[in-house]
Amino acid sequence: MAHLFPSELSLLAPPIMMSRYALLFPVLVLSACTAFPPPRTPAPVSAETAPPSGTYALLDALVRVPVSLSDEQRRADIARLENERAVTSRFRLALLLGRDDDPVAVERGIKLLSGLEGDSKSAQALIDLARAQLKSRLDALRHQARAEELQLRIEQIKALEKSLQQRDSSPATR
Repeated sequence: MAHLFPSELSLLAPPIMMSRYALLFPVLVLSACTAFPPPRTPAPVSAETAPPSGTYALLDALVRVPVSLSDEQRRADIARLENERAVTSRFRLALLLGRDDDPVAVERGIKLLSGLEGDSKSAQALIDLARAQLKSRLDALRHQARAEELQLRIEQIKALEKSLQQRDSSPATR
């Protein structure tokens, strides 16, 4: 019962705390002296785990198609790539044609992609994905052309309606 009084506990606390810190200090000093393990180097990629080279070539061709090209640059790239028969060159040509605002060029790009066959499943998936993207672009271009045509018709109908209203509101002279 003698230890239940707080005044007695406060007298015992500093020696206990000192012994804890006395043990903690050497542990911290020793832990600072440990050597860190060398950085891990990635394991070499084996032929079984590496994606096929065709996929890398197509991805490389995809990356090399710049987003913003002037019309001259795009035409020059298309002219240069038209004579090449490599899969990557034809893939890149199809992507360049897909950037054009002309639906005929986009259709040509789709036909080029339809004729390509990847050397692996992932390369074929990339070609199929690019073909689907070009088809959606072609649909968007067709919808845009249709919307412009309908807008033009609406403006013609409004002009005709306005001329009919003006003719009806003017006094008839006979």
